[in-house]
Amino acid sequence: MKEKELDVIEFLDKNHISLDSYNFRENLYLYLKEMEKGLNDTASMPMLPTYIEDSGELPVDEPVLVLDAGGTNFRAALVTFTAQKEPVISRFRKRGMPGFEKELNREEFFGEFADFILELAPEVETIGFCFSYPMSKTADKDGRLLGFSKEIKAAEVVGEMIGRGVLEALEARGVANIRKIVLLNDTIATLLAGKAQMTDDVDGFIGLIYGTGFNACYNEKNINIGKVEGLIPGGSQLINMETGSCSILPSGPLDSRFRDTTARPDAYVLEKMISGGYLGPLWFFVMREASAAGCFSDKFREALDAASKKNMAAACDASDLSRFLSDGVLPEPLEGRGSKQDIEDALILSRAITSRAAYLAALVITAIIIKSGKGRTAEKPIGLCIDGTTFWKLHGLKEDVFKNLEKFAFEEGLYYKVIQIENAPVIGAAVAGLTN
Repeated sequence: MKEKELDVIEFLDKNHISLDSYNFRENLYLYLKEMEKGLNDTASMPMLPTYIEDSGELPVDEPVLVLDAGGTNFRAALVTFTAQKEPVISRFRKRGMPGFEKELNREEFFGEFADFILELAPEVETIGFCFSYPMSKTADKDGRLLGFSKEIKAAEVVGEMIGRGVLEALEARGVANIRKIVLLNDTIATLLAGKAQMTDDVDGFIGLIYGTGFNACYNEKNINIGKVEGLIPGGSQLINMETGSCSILPSGPLDSRFRDTTARPDAYVLEKMISGGYLGPLWFFVMREASAAGCFSDKFREALDAASKKNMAAACDASDLSRFLSDGVLPEPLEGRGSKQDIEDALILSRAITSRAAYLAALVITAIIIKSGKGRTAEKPIGLCIDGTTFWKLHGLKEDVFKNLEKFAFEEGLYYKVIQIENAPVIGAAVAGLTN
């Protein structure tokens, strides 16, 4: 049996996956400049104004219908808040995200949304809609879809007003009592959920979603949003950064070739290096490329080739990666096919991919704290409202993020407090619907 021809460390360095390829100070500067550019002009990160403020009193015992569309799932529930600001969630339901399994036209897409909530809609006057895809928000709280991520297939919906589409589909089904629908994404919802339930011991908030996708939001002064005219100078609003679309941070030739295997190769460059929706397929792709370069034994290369022909790349997800990092168990049909050295090298590859993801996440958080102007004292840290299964569940990821973030924050004189809230997108969407 022919053994490997190339050291896996050399392979990682050559393809700019190892952290030796990254310079924190240079990367931080690039990212902050891209944030500024997005607030004032066109940039790889749209930095989208939401017209949503993170203030307002919550009404007591007033029901709101909450919709949560993001990743591969679509959820709906009724939510009310008690006098103690405790959310009461009832009649929760979940289904697959429309457009994930097959291409849908406009009527089909909005029709599936309306049919799913048809029993709940007559009981409320307001909908808080957490729609976790790029939108251009309007002052009436609706949003025009800029494009789908996460492999959703509904081309006719791009450019459409999402709230209006849902309301029209409901009205076509005899529901005419909804007077307001507030569109927001999951990062905004996560921030609002944190703010609704936190005490006054923090200095502002950041919302971060690290799951199937990767995105963040923060509160920005209107005077710093140069691309929108007519904003109240003394006001502020939450910015949906669409962080996953950032394309200015360093990436390597393997990243480029991996993006070519996705539905939109030039879109969501950072997300395809960092998010749960892509880390599993990226890991398998990197192993395949490492195999072709001579990093593994013949036996393991043959197993990788066979798995590739069975579309293993699509089946290899973040949970497979997490299990391998935790237990050293490869997914079928790779299990048992590699030598001890093959397994060790596969672990080096997997750890390099997740370590890079953690570094980039910590870099993004650091930049946002700096841009927000908050979290400058230990007595008043900024609140990091973090949601997403990838962050909390992928083996070793959050520990690596916190290790990097602690180092970066110390270097920059920043202070933060991590906030984890159950059902954050649902609760935050309810807050938005009732206070905006």
